[in-house]
Amino acid sequence: MKHFEDIKDDEIRIISRQEVKRKPLYRRWWFWVTVAAAVILLAVILALSIRPKSDYPAEVDEVVESTSLVPTVVQAGPTRVFVCDTAINDVPLRLQTPVNAVPELTLSIPDTNDPSIVLALQAADIRADNHKIVGAFVLKGELLSRGTAKKGFCAILDRTIYLGMAESTPLLEETTSKDGYFFRQYPLVSQEAMIENKPKNKALRHALCELNGQIVVISSLDKESFHDYAQALEDLGVQNAIALVGGQAYGFRHDCESGLQSWGNNTTQWKKEPEVNFIVWRAKGQ
Repeated sequence: MKHFEDIKDDEIRIISRQEVKRKPLYRRWWFWVTVAAAVILLAVILALSIRPKSDYPAEVDEVVESTSLVPTVVQAGPTRVFVCDTAINDVPLRLQTPVNAVPELTLSIPDTNDPSIVLALQAADIRADNHKIVGAFVLKGELLSRGTAKKGFCAILDRTIYLGMAESTPLLEETTSKDGYFFRQYPLVSQEAMIENKPKNKALRHALCELNGQIVVISSLDKESFHDYAQALEDLGVQNAIALVGGQAYGFRHDCESGLQSWGNNTTQWKKEPEVNFIVWRAKGQ
């Protein structure tokens, strides 16, 4: 560096840098690494965006995509029950959706060996004092019980279920004149708003719900209060819902893959009740 040290204060020297030759961009290793990473990312994005519209089996003719957990299933194909588990507000729920099945009420205990029955649950409560059905109850046009202690109702007319909440409804009279079915239970959701109920205990809950234009049975997998359960149903997007018999109430479904699935208490005690009743879904034409 001696040639820099002999520069005087009044002297100017011009020092030029030697030009550095750079490799073309396409010849640098990091360029190709970047390109490869971009290609992989694009492939992943495309793979995620091209996916089936639903997890439903192929035997269902058509499934229309929906923002709800329960898509609108076109009524075609075999009779079956679609099952889906989820959790809302830390409340674990099981959704069971009968498809191509006809609903009805029965006083007789459903036969688990009857292959035409795809889903069965206890419907109206039984009084502990006189062992009679609580509230109005219509069985194939015959009025077997009266009362409006529970304002929620389910009416079945022409194979269609109607849910609502009212002390009086013309649907009751219509079911008696058209060989329909009717029962009352606690209302849980009415017009997309949860309903408070007096019982404050916690128990396993079952409900008959209108969700995304379909009738769905929604059960809690843990013991829940009516308040927390109804709130979870509202947050799920349920439009209307009434309770079914909860706690250890018996129920079952026939699964086309795993056979008979049952829950609740299957002892002989509840079977002795003369007016124990069920809502069942049967295969069409049977």
